[in-house]
Formats: sequence, C-alpha cells, structure tokens
Amino acid sequence: MPKAIRITAVLLLAIAVLLAVVAIGIGRRSSHATPVASPGAASAPRYDVVVAARALTAGMPLSANDLTVATLAERPAGTFVYIGEATGGILLQDVAAGQPVPRSGVSRGIALALNPGERAVAVPVDELASAGNRVSPGDHVDVFMSLPGVAETAGTRQGGMQARLLLSRLRVLGYGDRDMLSAAPATAAATQAHEETKAPEPGGRAASIMGQGSGGASAASQATTPARTAVLAVPVEMIGRLLLGAQSGKLFLALRNPIDTAVADNTLFAAPAPVLPLRSGLDGMATEEAQRPENQAFAGVDLGGLAGTKSAVPAPAAAPPQRTFRRAHTGGGIEVVRGSNPATPLSSP
Repeated sequence: MPKAIRITAVLLLAIAVLLAVVAIGIGRRSSHATPVASPGAASAPRYDVVVAARALTAGMPLSANDLTVATLAERPAGTFVYIGEATGGILLQDVAAGQPVPRSGVSRGIALALNPGERAVAVPVDELASAGNRVSPGDHVDVFMSLPGVAETAGTRQGGMQARLLLSRLRVLGYGDRDMLSAAPATAAATQAHEETKAPEPGGRAASIMGQGSGGASAASQATTPARTAVLAVPVEMIGRLLLGAQSGKLFLALRNPIDTAVADNTLFAAPAPVLPLRSGLDGMATEEAQRPENQAFAGVDLGGLAGTKSAVPAPAAAPPQRTFRRAHTGGGIEVVRGSNPATPLSSP
C-alpha cells in the first residue's frame, strides 16, 4: 500500500474519532439542559375578562373601583372585556371577588341615564317634526308646540293658532328603535365576535356566500323603518304640558348644539292655572311643599292653561284679623269705637 494512502486513512480515522467525541459531549450537555416548552404551549391564547375586585352585592351601582381585569386561559361566554362597559350599571346578582361579571347580571337600561326629577316620556315624531330625522339618541332638543286657538269657555277650539317654545334643552334618550345604549360605540362583545370570526379565502365559495349575505344585510339595514317616537328626559312637573301639547296640537323637535346651555326663564311669565287648586287653610310649610315638582305634576294643567287663556292668580295671603275703627259724630259729640267689644263711649267733649 502506498505511503500516501496510509497517511490519508490515518487522518480520516482521527477525524472520525474526534467527531465521535464531540457528539458524545453535546449529547451529555443536552441531557442536563432545562426542558423548553413546545411552540404550541408557548402560543396558547390568553383573554382579558372583567372580574369583581371585591365581593359585590346585588342592587349596587358599579364603579371602576369595584372591577378589575384578569387574564384567563378561557373567556367565559357573556362577560365584559373592558371595565368601562360595566361601570354605571346596576348589579342584578351577587358576584364573589375574582369572579367574572356577567353581562346578563348588569342592568344598563336607559332609566339609568335619567337625572333625579326626570322621567322618560315618548312623544310622536315624523320626518318634519324631528329635523328631517336627523335626531339621534344623546342629542339635546328644544320642543316647540303648534296649538290651535282655544276659547276660554269649555276648552273649545277657535281660530288663531299659536306656536311657542314649550320645553328647553331636553335630552333625547331614544329615537325610533335606537336608544343611548345601542347608539354607543361598538362594544367589546362585537369586537370579540369579530376576532373569533375568520375571513374566508378570497375567491372561495364561502366568500361568495358571505358576500351575498352581507349584501342582503346591508340592503336591509338601509331600508330602516321610519321613526315614530322619540323618548325624551322630561322634568316631572312639565310632563303634563308635553302630553297636552302632543295630543291637542303638534310638537316639533329643534336640534341644538350640546354646549349651548341657554334655556327659557319661565318665571318671567304667568304660570298656567293648575287643575287642582290648593286646599284652603294650608300653613306656610305646606304651601311651600306644594311647589315641589311632583306636587305640581299632581295638580296638573288643562288645555286652557296651556294655551294661556287661564293663568294662575296668586291667592292673597290670609291676613290676621284686625280691629277697624269708625268714627261717628253725633249731636252730643260722642266718639264711638267699634272693635271686638260692643260700642263703648270713650269720651265726650
């Protein structure tokens, strides 16, 4: 065997032995290494869920301090994702600390948007009476009234219509089939549904089917039913006037800028006479109590009062009995004083 071939064989053998030693060393080091999680376990999805920061009881209004966000491996159905979605609602059931707050357990009706002393009242509207259907929940409107003339007797109508501002700066709670909740920005529930829905491959049959369905849905959404009612937040003492104006005349909603806070000062004008007069013999405290909004609403208003043909005349305050003095001069010059006692001769010249 030539000498060159023997040298090459020895070198190859040495290289093989060296590679074997290196492989054994790597194998020993990998056996002592910390196990690495599989790629599937590392990418497991996590979900944000609103949970109770402490034990919550039914009937309490929810604030941001009552809630917190926890990251869970699964998202329970019908739960909140953002704290702002649940704040302001009324809790309908007890929730333990750390437990998810269910959407079905929180009341978010438009009644929660009413301020103390306000009531939600629905009035009829059409395109003309609602600024061309530009009114939306959350807007502020002035309510104008167009009313036929009303005679002073028996409330009969006569010629001469009137139109005037009836109520200033009322909040619109609902318009048609929309309210302040449905008109709010898309909630996390819609976001969740969007995230969980996968878009079909372009050009596929599924995409074609979904495209046809969405086209029909958009066409249906454009052909919305015209609004017939608007729900307004009305001071309780003014509800009677609003109802009379709606039934005896026609109401018009005038849109206004929400930062415009100017309102009519109704104390400058004669108030309509109430249907129920005050009971006689009331003391000062009871008379003042009668001016509460709820009591004014109970006293009511009639069509003549609303039209301005009958105004309330303030009843004169009951004056304490006092003595009256009369003088009668007779031939004898006797002065007679009449008071609570019979006539008594006082003096004579």
